[in-house]
Amino acid sequence: MEKETKNCLLIDGNNLLHRCYHASQHLPWESEQKAIFIFLRVLISLLRGNNYQKVLIVFDSAKVNFRHQIYPNYKINRLATPPKLLQQVNTLKDLLTQSGISIVELTDFEADDLIASFFDQNQKLHPDWNFVIFSQDKDLMQLLSSQAKIYKYSQGEIIAFTEQDFWQEYNFPPGNYIDYLCLLGDQVDNIQGVNGIGIKTAQQLIQSFETIEKLYQNLQQLSPKIQELLAKNQALVFQNKQLITLKNDLVLPVSWEQCDFNWDQWKVNPNLIEFCQKSDFKSILKLLSNE
Repeated sequence: MEKETKNCLLIDGNNLLHRCYHASQHLPWESEQKAIFIFLRVLISLLRGNNYQKVLIVFDSAKVNFRHQIYPNYKINRLATPPKLLQQVNTLKDLLTQSGISIVELTDFEADDLIASFFDQNQKLHPDWNFVIFSQDKDLMQLLSSQAKIYKYSQGEIIAFTEQDFWQEYNFPPGNYIDYLCLLGDQVDNIQGVNGIGIKTAQQLIQSFETIEKLYQNLQQLSPKIQELLAKNQALVFQNKQLITLKNDLVLPVSWEQCDFNWDQWKVNPNLIEFCQKSDFKSILKLLSNE
């Protein structure tokens, strides 16, 4: 008899709520909870019919974290969080907790680090479980495996990205995506790459040498131009590895058991229903009541 698949959903709460906030600016009606409205619609589209037995939503604890000690200009290009969004973050966290969904944040670390730690620790303890990570953040691609896939929201659809998809696109293992980004940098996080090394060259270097450590041990095998570029930027490349590598050994203030989830119970949770009624989220109530 075939074993029933067991699924755990990990959601990057900050990433999703920020996207929901910007999308909410186009809604034709006024509400203090517009970003939460879209967040709930996305959440329901994820949860309904997908048979998740575990759900955890993670949040950044603050704008500054341990990466700023390594590189003070980390994410300096990010705009300040709008006050209206800040207010909704706290309201959303309260709603999720009161409706029975586990949330977690940890001082000095980002949501990605919490997802990496929760996944790495629990995939070993629960090898028969599948993990779905919902986030647009490309740093999380380093976690792709036979047990983990990433869901992204694109043009109104939820798109799955698997370990096989990654191999097809990059032709090296997901674990080496860190090393690839060390060479390219990440404009979104204001992480500078090696000027003169583009996507194609970075991909070829990681396909050949796997890690930046092995790459620097074998510089003599490269063309004089690439050797010079890498030698000149060695400190930058290794700093990038510290910035881009996700923490997978954090002690999280949430247990595996605390993440239990049941759709049939959650959709009728009185705190969730009351919040939607007070906020006049009629379409959300309809989604919760319809199968």
